[in-house]
Amino acid sequence: MAPATDWDEIKRLAADFQKAQLSTTAQRLSERNCIEIVTKLIELKLIDVIFTNDGKEYLTSLQLIKEMKDELYVHGGRINTVDLAKELNVDFNHITTHIPEIVKGKDVQLISGYLITNYYLEKIAREVNEKLQLQGYISVGELTLHYDLPADLIQHSVLEKFLGKIIIGKQDPSEPRTFYTDEYITRTKAKIRGALMGLLKPTPIAVIVNHCNLSDRLFLSLFDQLNAPGVLTGKQAGAIYVPSSYTKSQNDWVINFYKQNNYLEYDALSRLGVSDPKGYVKRIILNEELTFLSSCVIGSQIKEQLETALEECIASKSYLDVVTLLPSIFSDSDIESILDELLRNNVKSTVLFENTVFSCHYIEDLKQTCMPITQKNAEALVKSGRYQQFYLEKQLSKNFDMVQSGPADHKAERREERRRKAASGKGGGGTQGRETKTKTVKKHNRSKQVVQDSDSDDGHAVSRKPAHLEVVSVEDIEKVIKEPLENEGLDDLVTRIAEHLQGSLNQIGLAIAKETAEKLLQDSTQNRKQTHSSAQDKINILVNDIKLYEKGIKTFAAEQQAPFIKYLLKSLGGDILSEFCKYAASQCNLSMQNETLSIEQRNKIINDVTEEFKKPLTILSASINEQSMESFFQAIDVALSDFGMILKKVDKKKDKMLVQNHREKLISELENCDDPALCLHMAVLSIFTIVTQTMLHASGRQVAVIINYLKNHIREEDFEKLHSYHELVTKFLTSNGDDRTEIEDKLRSELTTLKNVVHDIKKYK
Repeated sequence: MAPATDWDEIKRLAADFQKAQLSTTAQRLSERNCIEIVTKLIELKLIDVIFTNDGKEYLTSLQLIKEMKDELYVHGGRINTVDLAKELNVDFNHITTHIPEIVKGKDVQLISGYLITNYYLEKIAREVNEKLQLQGYISVGELTLHYDLPADLIQHSVLEKFLGKIIIGKQDPSEPRTFYTDEYITRTKAKIRGALMGLLKPTPIAVIVNHCNLSDRLFLSLFDQLNAPGVLTGKQAGAIYVPSSYTKSQNDWVINFYKQNNYLEYDALSRLGVSDPKGYVKRIILNEELTFLSSCVIGSQIKEQLETALEECIASKSYLDVVTLLPSIFSDSDIESILDELLRNNVKSTVLFENTVFSCHYIEDLKQTCMPITQKNAEALVKSGRYQQFYLEKQLSKNFDMVQSGPADHKAERREERRRKAASGKGGGGTQGRETKTKTVKKHNRSKQVVQDSDSDDGHAVSRKPAHLEVVSVEDIEKVIKEPLENEGLDDLVTRIAEHLQGSLNQIGLAIAKETAEKLLQDSTQNRKQTHSSAQDKINILVNDIKLYEKGIKTFAAEQQAPFIKYLLKSLGGDILSEFCKYAASQCNLSMQNETLSIEQRNKIINDVTEEFKKPLTILSASINEQSMESFFQAIDVALSDFGMILKKVDKKKDKMLVQNHREKLISELENCDDPALCLHMAVLSIFTIVTQTMLHASGRQVAVIINYLKNHIREEDFEKLHSYHELVTKFLTSNGDDRTEIEDKLRSELTTLKNVVHDIKKYK
């Protein structure tokens, strides 16, 4: 019952409200009462209305929707929702709440806060068409900025939707956001064609596009349709248009230059605008044998010219300066590449120095001019002993390397083997084996030294290399070859050629030095043999003479023999010592200034020779001063043994012949002598030899003793003649002035008598 009562009350109130509205002013409600009434109805949820922002008006939802549509129409089919809320003076939330009711149909859509109707889009399409017809082209980006609408909306809902209907034009296939008219495309093609026809040199696309006021994309899309008199270097924005006329003139220039010069420079092609010179040359020059170098490309003519010149160089045994036959633009690497290919088949017959090719015959001739200095230097090295020292060091190095590489690698194996042998020696073999002892081997000091050296070498990695022996220097070779090379204008290659020749000349010099050294060694060996034999023969003769003289000395009384022995040892004994010293000096490579040695020279040689010669020489020298024939002969035996010499057996028949020859020699010399004192000396010795049949070696001081000895062996008158002549000689030697002259005259007058005494004694003896 309660709902019915409420409804009745509502009806009554409505009737009252209507009555009040239709009544006169006196019966109207105040504004305050109306507000209270509406508020009460809203609280009772009897009505649903919307307040305006100022609260003075109320709207129903239907009225709000109607007014929103009216405002949309008034604004031409597009209005911002924020602006719509301001226009209707309602809260923005109410607008947002009722928008779904408005866009429920397909005529209105909400895009980016705007309510947009289809007739508004159609209006845009008509405006776009007008603009397209005026400009000839239009882009979505431009319309987006102009209409402040999303690009997708304009493209899909305006341009593509009304294309061919309202919008008369075409969409760019390569750029869907761009639209053109056929007239614009035709006009643009004509503009591009005209621009391209006027070009005579390569031009960047950017310049052409800027000149024609076009986009790069449109130009590239229309270029293939133009059949333009030229080509593009690419399809990118930075490409270059190359006119056919320029390409033709470029090709003609390149071909003509190649025909005239048989080469093309990469830099020259780059200056012509060729970006890939090598590929360009391959395309332009066909059926040609080309050689591509680092800075240029050459044809077969240049190579044939070089080959002909090289053959002539080899045949004429001369040289070839390659630079004079090549263009000046060739770089060093180009020349090197050409020479490598050119000399590939002539390596054995040519030698290259920088850019000049020499025939091997020419170099060989230069080498031959250096042979005299090489020969001279090699012989000088041998004479100075430097080559022998080098050869010795080389041999020592070889031996050292063999020692290094030999035992060192097997040390561990040898130690292990020694352990196994030691173990097997103690244990024996099998169960029946018996214990044995290993024999101890005595190690010599020399072996220890080798082991120590080997260990030292292993520890310190010592490497011995023979020093290099320079027979002929680069400077020596330069002096010889400088003049002929300077005459040819090749003075800048003197050092290079000298360095090249030095190696072979040095080897030749070493071979010459080796041959010279071997020959010298053979000669030295032969000389040493001859020296040994000669020294042995001389010593044998002297020793035999001393023995013969000793027999003569022994005929005197013992107390008279000492002076004779002393003189014999000082003279002939000293001669024997000199022969030993000279032989020792030759064996020790000691130089001797004189063939006859003084006492000082003998002593110096004895001090300088090696120990094997020094000891016997010292003993022999001491025995001479002892004045003992026995000691002297013992020292002779020792020296002969140490020197490898032998003393020949005494031949009595030969000794007898020697005595006779000695006697005849003395008599012959006496006949030719005019000196009174010397004649007396030789006469006395001759008579002694005749009387005793022995030889005597005595000085002038012993003449008186000999005369006294002869007193009992010759006639009295002969003795008196000798004695008186001796007294005259003594007076002559001790006198001076007139007496000396008188005595000398007397001696000379009796000289014949003295000589006759010798002949007389010889007859009766």
